[in-house]
Amino acid sequence: MRRHITILFALLSVSFAFGQGKYGKYLNSKKLALTYKSVKPAEKDDYYQQYYWLVKAEQLKTFPHLADIKPAVLYNFVKKVNPQNPTKKLDARGKELRKTAELSLDQYFKNKNFKDNKILLYNLETYVDPSQGEYFTKVDAERIKQLVPKEFFGFASLNKKTMEETNYYLWVDKKKDEFKIVDIIPSEKDKKFYASLKQYLPKYKFEKKYMPTVKKGSKADKTDKDFFYIMPFEQNLDNIEYKTDDFETFTLSQVKREGEAWIGVEKPKK
Repeated sequence: MRRHITILFALLSVSFAFGQGKYGKYLNSKKLALTYKSVKPAEKDDYYQQYYWLVKAEQLKTFPHLADIKPAVLYNFVKKVNPQNPTKKLDARGKELRKTAELSLDQYFKNKNFKDNKILLYNLETYVDPSQGEYFTKVDAERIKQLVPKEFFGFASLNKKTMEETNYYLWVDKKKDEFKIVDIIPSEKDKKFYASLKQYLPKYKFEKKYMPTVKKGSKADKTDKDFFYIMPFEQNLDNIEYKTDDFETFTLSQVKREGEAWIGVEKPKK
């Protein structure tokens, strides 16, 4: 099943260290919710923030195409793209909205009414981001696109304020138990790649609007199996295919001039 995720986030990398602080030890939203009576007023920021992270991660885990991703990945993913916004950082309006949301949340948690409660979730989102700045684009598992099953995912972010769309990419490195938000377009610092591209297609320009086709190298070839082969949005114009095993250094592998067939351009290994 191929889907997309709508979300706004910056480039990052992170290892799977769980949350810090008093509530970081709780990795299940229900267990955390049941500790509500022991929460002190000064701890509400951390408490409701942790509950938000857990709920969002658990929602993602329910989707078949994300079922094989470790809970630690989803938890840390949600945590990193939705950073905490402490009350002291808010303006007067934000503090007022958070206080109102807190009053509602307190009632639901006191009565243990937190299962499948849309009003609670609305107030929870208002609490963690009352200014609608950090989380204005939400994590939506219905809109994730699996470019390489279980390993590489594409995300289309939509800023609801500006209606601007941007694509980002999540690489799950199972060997190291970590993930990275990566860019599939080579950095301009990759002089070798761009020198090769200019040699064959001097006028080529990357198209960021559309997601590419991505495939893994041959499993039968130990020197190739860890590479990702990336082909930008296919159209009847100049096009390229390039590969990478770390999303930092890229190698041009094939080029196609408009109206012509694909030709291999990767230099043979010595």
